[in-house]
Amino acid sequence: MNYRWFSKNIVFSIIFIPFFFHSAHCVDDDPKADYSRLMQLIEIEDKQSPLCVFHDFEDGFDEESHRAVLDHLNNDPDLIQAIKTELGAESLRWKLAHLEYRLLFVPEKREEYATLYERYCRDVINDLLVMTNLSNPYNDILTLTGQPPEISEDQGVSAFLVHNLVKEFSGTYIFFNQKRKKVKIQLEGKVVSGEVGFYSTTLNINEYGSFEFVNDNYTIWQNSAKNPYTALIVPVEETLHILLREYTQKAILQTLEAEGVQGLKGARKIIEDWVSVEEGIVGGLGHSLMPRILDNYVDIPSLLVEKDLENKSQSTKYRHLKKGIEVTTDLGYQKTLHLYKTDPIKFRDMLI
Repeated sequence: MNYRWFSKNIVFSIIFIPFFFHSAHCVDDDPKADYSRLMQLIEIEDKQSPLCVFHDFEDGFDEESHRAVLDHLNNDPDLIQAIKTELGAESLRWKLAHLEYRLLFVPEKREEYATLYERYCRDVINDLLVMTNLSNPYNDILTLTGQPPEISEDQGVSAFLVHNLVKEFSGTYIFFNQKRKKVKIQLEGKVVSGEVGFYSTTLNINEYGSFEFVNDNYTIWQNSAKNPYTALIVPVEETLHILLREYTQKAILQTLEAEGVQGLKGARKIIEDWVSVEEGIVGGLGHSLMPRILDNYVDIPSLLVEKDLENKSQSTKYRHLKKGIEVTTDLGYQKTLHLYKTDPIKFRDMLI
C-alpha cells in the first residue's frame, strides 16, 4: 500500500473516453544577470505540444487523476443516467477497480527561453543555498528536449526543466445496484496541468504494518505560468521542499506513532495536514527570501506576488500559507528554518 503526495499547483482540463463493460547546460555564472527578457518569454502564450513521454504507465492510486474522474462524473448527468438505466436503479454504488497514469511533457525547444530559464534556476538556487547555509541537493539541472530522461540512481536529485506537464490516466470503475448487478466503465483522460513544481514522496506500509518513506530522486519544473512570478519562484520553493521534506517526514512518523495509526486510511489525513504545514513554511521562507534574491536579477511588480499568493490561498493545501508568512516575518527566515529543522511540531502549532 502506498500514498503519494506532491508539491505543485494545478489548473487542468479533461478529455474522457467512456465505455460500458458489456461493450467490454553549463552557463554564465554572472550573479548580476538581467532576466527581464525571461519575464517577457514567460508571458508568451503557452505551448501545448508536442507531447513527449516522461515515464511509462504506473499502476496505483493517484489522487489527482481520481479527483478528475469524480469531477467529470459529477458534471456528466447523461453518463450517470445511462448507468442507472443499465442497472435499473435510482441510486448507485461504485468502487475503483484499477487506475494507472503516466507523465507527459512539452519540451522547451526555444533555445533562448531554455538557456535563460536554466541559468536563472542555477543562479537563484545558488543564492538560496548561500543565504540559508543548506546543502545542494542536486546532482544535475537540465532542460528536457523530447526524449525520456535517464534518472540517475546516484545520490542527489535531478531537476528536469520543461515547458508544460500533462498527466494521462486510465481508470476502471465498477457501478452496482442493491442486487449487485454490475456495470464497468473505463475513463481515459489527460489532465493538462499548470504544474509549476513536481516533487513526490511515497509512504509505504510493509507487511508488518510499519511505515517507510521513499522520495523520488527527481523533480520537474515548468517554465511557463499565467503569472511570471509563479514560474520564477518554483526553483526556490521546490528546493526548500526537497531540503525540508526529511523534517516533515520525521514529524509525520511521530504523529502516526502518537496517535496509534496502523493503516493507510488513518495515515492519509495526517499526511494531508502535514503537507499543508510544509507548504506553510516553504511559502513563508519563499516570501521572505525571494525579494532579496530577485533584487539581483529582475524587478517584479508587487501585484504579481499578491496574485500568486491569492491563487495559492484558494486551495486547502495552502491553508497555512498566510500564517506561515506571518510567522516567518516575525521570527526571521533563519530562526524559522532552525525551528522547523529542530521541532517541526512546534512550528505547526504556531500555524493553527
